Amino acid sequence: MKAYLVKRALSLFITFLVVMSAIFFLARSGADPFAEFIESDPRIPPEAVERLRHRFGLDKPLWQQYLDFMVSMFQGEFGYSVTFRRPVFDVIMVRLPWTLMLLTTSIVISTIGAVFLGAYAAWNRGKKIDLIGTNISLFVRALPHFWLGMVFLLVFGYYYRLFPLYGVKTSGIEYANVFEQVKDLLWHLTLPLATLIIRQIGMYTLYMRGETLEVLGEDFITTAKAKGLSDRTVLFRHAVRTSLLPMVTVTALRFGFMVNGAILTETVFSLPGTGRLIYQAITSGDFFLLQGAFFITSITVLIANLVADILYSHLDPRVRY
Repeated sequence: MKAYLVKRALSLFITFLVVMSAIFFLARSGADPFAEFIESDPRIPPEAVERLRHRFGLDKPLWQQYLDFMVSMFQGEFGYSVTFRRPVFDVIMVRLPWTLMLLTTSIVISTIGAVFLGAYAAWNRGKKIDLIGTNISLFVRALPHFWLGMVFLLVFGYYYRLFPLYGVKTSGIEYANVFEQVKDLLWHLTLPLATLIIRQIGMYTLYMRGETLEVLGEDFITTAKAKGLSDRTVLFRHAVRTSLLPMVTVTALRFGFMVNGAILTETVFSLPGTGRLIYQAITSGDFFLLQGAFFITSITVLIANLVADILYSHLDPRVRY
């Protein structure tokens, strides 16, 4: 087990270096982050912009910028956001809790729902309930996040006015207690959560159904049925338990990509998360902010991958060899 973990950790570290190198060169191939100063206010003298470039090392040779970038990343120094006029780390830390709350809730609920719906559909393969569930899942899976979100906003936010159109807090409101604050927060997050949960359930129900169908054809399932075990025991104690092995990897990676946020969903609902932050960084050419956001994303994805490997090796020791 120790040798397996060392090998996986070394592999992930090499992957991390490759990913961060790609992020550096892609960011440098984009727009000048200080060009917006000149465009927004032509009174700013070019000398001031050059001083900024010198301050952030953009006047150095590319190879030296690369070395400085790698050293700074390992030290946790992400630079300064030219869009928000604040250190990148501070900007990300303000936005990150909202994304973690939104995505953690949607991933947990959608995973539980997908496991039960996918397993039930597989057990009833070919029956009416399976056909209806599969077709609905295929339809939902094909729906883009942003389109579904805009439909919810139009119907439930604009026409029926049941939910707010944007943000996570009612403007100008003063909360009497924490319960009112939680109630207002849930009111604002209902539509974004519904958008993410519905689409994710549609996507991963199909995945779980396919894995369960494969397991139901195994000999140990036939043996379990021959022993006279109930259908519920055969399905959940034997079939679903084995089918969950690939879902562990998928779910862990979903948590890894969670820091990216649901970029389109957060943008549609104007939520102050890291997904919308990345969108703002892209549109403004703020590659300092992009580098910091993708650095944290890369770290979380690699850690999630390692956690998935560890869990998988415990559930199925054959993967260690």
